[in-house]
Amino acid sequence: MKFLRDDLPQKSTMPVSEILYKAKLDQNESPFDIPEDIKEKIFEEFKKVEFNRYPQPKFYYETKEIFSEFLNVDSKNFLITVGADQAIWLAFFLAGGKNRSAIIYEPTYPIFKHAGKITQTNLQIINLGINYEIDPLTFKDHNIICIVNPNNPTGNLQKETVIEKAIEREALVVIDEAYFPFSNITYKHLIKEHKNVYIIRSLSKSLLAGIRIGIVIADEEIVSIGEEVLTAPYHLSTLQLVILRNFQLIKNHFDYSVKVVNEEKEKIYSAFEKLKIDYIKSYTNFILFKVENPNFVYNELLKRGIRIRNISYMKGLENCLRVTIGKPYENELFINSLFEIFK
Repeated sequence: MKFLRDDLPQKSTMPVSEILYKAKLDQNESPFDIPEDIKEKIFEEFKKVEFNRYPQPKFYYETKEIFSEFLNVDSKNFLITVGADQAIWLAFFLAGGKNRSAIIYEPTYPIFKHAGKITQTNLQIINLGINYEIDPLTFKDHNIICIVNPNNPTGNLQKETVIEKAIEREALVVIDEAYFPFSNITYKHLIKEHKNVYIIRSLSKSLLAGIRIGIVIADEEIVSIGEEVLTAPYHLSTLQLVILRNFQLIKNHFDYSVKVVNEEKEKIYSAFEKLKIDYIKSYTNFILFKVENPNFVYNELLKRGIRIRNISYMKGLENCLRVTIGKPYENELFINSLFEIFK
């Protein structure tokens, strides 16, 4: 169609299997849902809100004040987005676009490149392969520096010196901390002294993937401009705000989920070691591992109802697969299936 741009993506950025499963370990979600009684309490609060009305600014700013206690950030220093994806898009709306540039290190979360291309930002893309170690010497005169920490899909962290060198540049330094609950490493404290730091968080790993809530932590001016760009609070639903207002009901279950995932991760490490499968120590809720025939292993797992992510098509990750940590019984199914496949 001639009226459409000719540089639009033609296929899914993140292909996912839709085969029926016994264990869903392919999308880095929390393996646990919110208990029914907690949902009931939240829905009782939700029913008090008029569905025929837009969320009002007062409701939005009150929600920020309430949620700031959990985030441990002043309400003026963060804004709420529709998932972390919208936070990534916002970074490119604020500092990208025609005649502007960004540097992206791959393999990484594909929405960074996606947002860069759609906003017609000039992209420098450096592939770091499976080790994913950023060299600060690559920080040039870009408007945006993108650092995913821990990185998806490799699961590793960058050295603190890398972050320090990045913020010395005259660029918006986007630090994606979507997996902070598992790494417990954050650079949000840098916003006090550095106006160019832009931290992204996500609640998709915190029992709320289906609700789509993200957070941007940044200098007060960036937050204010960002809320204007998104026309806050009208980019959000009332349900998202009600859930954040009642996050104290969820927090204990969220903490339990993180604890179980970190414990289960050790079991999968142990299985990989017994099977002599190479893997990368992960600071997330997934593990990247390497096998000689990834398509065969992936398909054999699918036959057994185990869905993981085949990322062997990604440059630098040839022969690699990625497994999300699931419930204990799901991880057991995955481990037992691997022993069958590699026997």
